Amino acid sequence: MKNKKMLYILIPGALIVWGLIIAKIVGNMHSDESRVVSQGSAMTTTEEALSDTFSIHPIYRDPFLGKVQTVYNNTGPVTPKVISTPVVKAMTPWPSIVYSGIIKNQKLKKELVLLEINGQSHTMKIGETIDGILLSKAFQDSVEVQFFKEKKFIHK
Repeated sequence: MKNKKMLYILIPGALIVWGLIIAKIVGNMHSDESRVVSQGSAMTTTEEALSDTFSIHPIYRDPFLGKVQTVYNNTGPVTPKVISTPVVKAMTPWPSIVYSGIIKNQKLKKELVLLEINGQSHTMKIGETIDGILLSKAFQDSVEVQFFKEKKFIHK
């Protein structure tokens, strides 16, 4: 008799819980259209989205007494600080560079460096620029090149 009374209570309770779960699932299926509209309006980028205005009002708590101390500002109203995030410039990718070696002229004491830039072979002197690539230094096993103020070492 006792088990029948529990069944009469637990079965409707389980049906109510499962009914709520199914109602939430069905409700979320139909609300996708409203989410797409709200996400599309948030995608717009303006200069206002790049800057943020805020002010900080510190509340100091005494660590020993636990009381909050109020701080009075006699200088007047606090002006909010504007922090703007820098806009990242699109960087041009490095061209493919292959270092082949150095040719040294013993009589004239000059060096020519053999570089392959984007599949084209070039002979360069130190300080010479080809396709925006400046040859800074040359060693037996590597060269230092500069491309838009960014330096790299290219190894054999």
